[in-house]
Amino acid sequence: MDWADPSSYRLSRSDARSICAVLKAETRPGSDEEFETLMRDFAYQVRDVEVGCDSYVVTRMIGSRNHFAMHAQFTSMEAFERHADTLHMAKAMPRLSALLAAPISMEIFLAV
Repeated sequence: MDWADPSSYRLSRSDARSICAVLKAETRPGSDEEFETLMRDFAYQVRDVEVGCDSYVVTRMIGSRNHFAMHAQFTSMEAFERHADTLHMAKAMPRLSALLAAPISMEIFLAV
């Protein structure tokens, strides 16, 4: 197991802890309101449809129109991995990506 490479990390059944992810996004100037609207709708879909999603919150940095963070908590690594394969994710990503000034950054954490 390589702690520095999340893609190689797999939880054992005896180590089933919640997965928390923090994603950060910077929008192109003038794209912030559209991004916020799309992310608000996306977050609602995630919370409403996805089994294993405990929380999905979109925030905007105080003092910045273009910096956002998404805070997500899933019941397991399996639920987090299923999140990436959803229809609403496939639909949203091209629209959201077109509004970004830089790629989204993501940090993944185990709940303690």
